[in-house]
Amino acid sequence: MSALTVRRLAGAAGLLLAAVAAYLCFWPVPAEPVAWLAPTPPGYTGVHASNTRLSGLHTIDIGNEFGPEHIVLGPDDKLYAAMTSGNLMRMDPDGAHQEIFANTQGRVLGFDFDHEGRMVAADAMRGLLMIDADRRVSVLTDHVSSDDPVRYANSVVVARDGTVFFTDASGRFAPAKWGGTLEASVLDILEQAASGRVLAYDPASASTQVVAHGFSFANGIALSSDGRSLFVAETGRYRIWKIPSDARDLDIRSDPAQATVLFDNLPGYPDNLMRGRDGRIWAGLFRPRNPAADSLSQKPFMRKVLLRLPSAWLPVGKPYAHVFAFDESGQVTEDLQDPTGAYSETTGATEVGDRLYIHSLHAPVLGWVAYAPPKSLATSDASLEDIYVLRSIREQQAPVSDGCASSKTGFDPFPADAERSFSFWSVETRLEDGRIIDARSKRVAELRGCFGPTRDRARQNFYAEIQLREISFRGKGECLALMVDFPATGLFPVRCQLILSDLPAPFVGGLLTTNTMTSGTPFGGETEPPGYTQASIATIRLWKEGARRSL
Repeated sequence: MSALTVRRLAGAAGLLLAAVAAYLCFWPVPAEPVAWLAPTPPGYTGVHASNTRLSGLHTIDIGNEFGPEHIVLGPDDKLYAAMTSGNLMRMDPDGAHQEIFANTQGRVLGFDFDHEGRMVAADAMRGLLMIDADRRVSVLTDHVSSDDPVRYANSVVVARDGTVFFTDASGRFAPAKWGGTLEASVLDILEQAASGRVLAYDPASASTQVVAHGFSFANGIALSSDGRSLFVAETGRYRIWKIPSDARDLDIRSDPAQATVLFDNLPGYPDNLMRGRDGRIWAGLFRPRNPAADSLSQKPFMRKVLLRLPSAWLPVGKPYAHVFAFDESGQVTEDLQDPTGAYSETTGATEVGDRLYIHSLHAPVLGWVAYAPPKSLATSDASLEDIYVLRSIREQQAPVSDGCASSKTGFDPFPADAERSFSFWSVETRLEDGRIIDARSKRVAELRGCFGPTRDRARQNFYAEIQLREISFRGKGECLALMVDFPATGLFPVRCQLILSDLPAPFVGGLLTTNTMTSGTPFGGETEPPGYTQASIATIRLWKEGARRSL
């Protein structure tokens, strides 16, 4: 080969390399990545320690369909599943009598049923839809306002009053425009512009409002048992949030008083959220996190380069099946995994009878596993009461406007410091004698209390609203100051009691009593003088329906 030929080949190779470099650096892409700080992946440890409880799933053949992304037991006791084709399949829980219930001409990612039995569906291509008993498909809403479209309807839950809460996963990338749901989600998560939001549709006024915004791909959504809170999966930052359902235009990034991160730094990408039995909420982790992707969180230029590569080269996690359940206080109660990923891209789980159906974005079958959660003595059918021993700590929180109005509490509040907020914590005891060895184990409850004077200066009126895990209730009673400057100067032992009401079934009533120590330090768990437990050791007894026989 002549020197001239070599020079020509070298020149051509140089030009090719220059062209490739120019393409990787300058070719236009639709996303404008922003820097963010990804936490170090925790791996599969602690409550998410690796296990094989999802291995060997039973499967239901679904013919030519695939991608049972969302599964719900309908009011007719039929199983409904949303498929990639746009078909909404209906079948018996064992998979028999399969039929196409409806086709939306889009891609439904989540759905629920209203109080009239009509399906309300979040269609990523079309918006929020309704499918009535005659299988007619209509659009409820696809805009918040004339210039504010719903680009990526994802998940939905219908409240008892008829309000429809749903997620608009991305305010930047509509699946109908960018090649599909997976393609649009990849663009949104790599960009990290946090344009996802939660919306509320009011059927009475046919209006749509923004509940909260600032999510990096807002995904699954579920309501608390009392309807006051929403749980929202933020796929792009591995989190699950808890926000007030009555919030409007809440920016989760700047209002930590209202927007609470219930789970942070999850080992995978959270997807659907589904209510189960006994207060459980099930979450699916679509895939494990990829350390290479996290390492680029503060390198937006490199993420832009990634978008110019073939999609097969993107750093996505390996196939892995993983669902877990948690309660409303954020305690993980179940965790099921299959590290082989034989049934991968697990987006959620649905409890029906003695089965747990597993959602998947692309599976060609519908998977399920036999599921029978263990019953404890406290939750057995034979028990007539649930008993809790907890420690309370006063928290520094701003009072709610008119939160202690006499029309609610039944008494006039103190002129100042009438409203007080407390967290409640589980305790650990020594088995041989019951002595408390850890009075601040895990936060499990919240109490917002109102206090007011009585004719007896040693007594105070006491009203409270309490959230104990998934249970909400109220109480009315009193507090009695027992001693002053005892057992040391500046300490004040107090006893409080509340008669409890407005409990959900099967509870019919209850009693809360406290053994309280207050001091010159109004907030937190440390007394002044130090060395004592502040504020209370509390006992809560909740009585069930059968207890009426002895009342």
